Amino acid sequence: MNEWSERYGGELQRHVAAMLGDAEEARDVVQDLWVTALRARPETGRAANVRAWLYRVATRRALDRISMRRRRSALLAAHSGDLGSGSVPAADAALDRLSEAAAARVRQGVAELPPRQRDAVWLRWIEELDYETIARRMGSSPEAARANVYQGMKKLRRDLADVWREEGPI
Repeated sequence: MNEWSERYGGELQRHVAAMLGDAEEARDVVQDLWVTALRARPETGRAANVRAWLYRVATRRALDRISMRRRRSALLAAHSGDLGSGSVPAADAALDRLSEAAAARVRQGVAELPPRQRDAVWLRWIEELDYETIARRMGSSPEAARANVYQGMKKLRRDLADVWREEGPI
């Protein structure tokens, strides 16, 4: 197995990263691929067959991730209106302190985050979940969940700095 990882790991990582557009998520998928390969190892014969099997499994896993992203994004998009509708108390309390224009900017800023960052920020700050739970819901590691929250908040702070200065912390 280690031989397969050394021989094909880099190219599989690049293949999956190109499909997903996210190197960290691609690492998770490829890591999961090695677990699958340990459990359901194809018959070893010609190396080209093993390589083809690994690519097929990696591609299926990447497509599963893309489908999961779409479902999660659709769910979050369906609930994004909740930021101002009264059904998410933590969000309501924060947005009620802002002017209508500033609240709209915050909603727009969250909506414009990359999908994984948006999901992670929502789960952490709106649903108030811990990183372990966020990781399970997003199908990633706690470190990836933490990184997505951090990067999403960093982008929001940068993009909404003027709102922060005018309205105070959200």
